[in-house]
Amino acid sequence: MNANLRPPFRGWSRAEESQKHGSGGENTPRLGLVLSSGGSRGIAHAGVIQVLEENDIPIAAVAGCSMGAYVGALWAAGLDGKALEERAREIKDRATFKKLLDFIVPPSEGLIRGEKIRQHLERDLGTKTFEELERELIIVATDLDRLTPHVFDRGHVSTAVHASAAIPAICAPVHLNGRRFTDGGASEPLPVRLLRQHGRVDHVIAVNVMPTPDEVAATPDKATRNPFARLFRKVNLLAEGNVLDTFRRALMAAQLRLIVKEEAAADVVIHPRFTASNWHDFENFGHYLQAGREAATAALPAIRELLSQPTPTPLARHETRLELLTS
Repeated sequence: MNANLRPPFRGWSRAEESQKHGSGGENTPRLGLVLSSGGSRGIAHAGVIQVLEENDIPIAAVAGCSMGAYVGALWAAGLDGKALEERAREIKDRATFKKLLDFIVPPSEGLIRGEKIRQHLERDLGTKTFEELERELIIVATDLDRLTPHVFDRGHVSTAVHASAAIPAICAPVHLNGRRFTDGGASEPLPVRLLRQHGRVDHVIAVNVMPTPDEVAATPDKATRNPFARLFRKVNLLAEGNVLDTFRRALMAAQLRLIVKEEAAADVVIHPRFTASNWHDFENFGHYLQAGREAATAALPAIRELLSQPTPTPLARHETRLELLTS
């Protein structure tokens, strides 16, 4: 863990001021929700949130990176699960998705800037800051200059999401305060321990939408079945075996190892299962939403068990945070 990350003092009084922050009552344990990276698979986060809302599961704080940061920020700003589904349905086909891509020519820093995606997010967020959100939120990006995870918990939310979702090699790094930031999934694809450090939570529910190694191996290469795709394979950097695909797979190998450690630090893990998918498969939003709903429904007994446990004392919380900060 990065010993320089700040301890979780900001926002405590704000979270205590109102029950709407998800405490569920004075004696109810405070639950944190962690939303992983995962590209289009992250739409499943909205399905999970719908089930939590429908079953009155109180969530006090949210942590997200990459697509998890995008969904988590909208939810923390007040959009409910149904509204999140409506936003997902807007990307109804590949042509609609391409309208959100601002290509860089020549592609020196990346293929796209990501500014259009940030502006799309700002339709709902506007210039909201973290302090103005309805739920406590932390967003994790990767600091390219320090090679460490970076926690955003103040300032403009849309800027933090932009940094957290800047997919390496696909999106140009985001420059903030003289430093460069890229996808949070590169350093903390499932930031469970960071939420425990920075958020005032008693238990953590982690939602991991990343594939398992077996799922990656079983994903068919579309180019082998599509003559049109084979024709352009040599100039498509994302095609299987080409440079960006090789980079993506190498990064994923590291991510999956990190996720195993973070899942072990969570109290409940929700892992939606999918058939073959890719990071830009947003038009199949219904498939991802349903997978998220099914996985969250299966996890409800374990989540309710967390809520039935005694609330830890303030001293126990403090000791837990000290242990995490020094690990």
